[in-house]
Amino acid sequence: MSIIETGRLYITPFSADDFDIFVREMLTDPRVVQFYYSYKDLDDLDVIRRKARSDFWDEFEVSRKKYGWPTWAAYSRSTDAMIGWCGLLHGELSATYSKPELQYMIAGEAHGKGYATELGRAVLGHATAARIADSVVATVDTPNLGSIRVLEKLGLRRAGQIHAYGSDDMYLYEASLLDK
Repeated sequence: MSIIETGRLYITPFSADDFDIFVREMLTDPRVVQFYYSYKDLDDLDVIRRKARSDFWDEFEVSRKKYGWPTWAAYSRSTDAMIGWCGLLHGELSATYSKPELQYMIAGEAHGKGYATELGRAVLGHATAARIADSVVATVDTPNLGSIRVLEKLGLRRAGQIHAYGSDDMYLYEASLLDK
């Protein structure tokens, strides 16, 4: 996998160094974990790191090694700060829908600035060009209006409300990548 560049981002394959930054800077930020309920009340960095290893890193690795679905780290071209990650993952819904889940997380200071849309568009564009997947699903908490806007800007359509990741308060989104 190579580097993907956009107007404001350089996007690289997610590495162990990226994981450390993600845990330290994003999973300790209340703005970021607002909808990641099992992280909201954690404040011990070692506990967060261990939990994140199984919740995120292991999922990233299985998705990449077993299915060829990559996860990417995004850095600001102007500041070199990590602003988030995005990937096609073998998540909870992949077996049910036989397609990867589009997942992403954006640093708190980057919320509301269009980075998630820019990153998602680049990752979906790469997936389409590399023929990694024909379609994707995504889930979002119903009160997470920012992520709902991002998914809709990326061309995903709401398919209904579902139970996922321990919550009944989730929307399912879907998109064909063949139309892009």
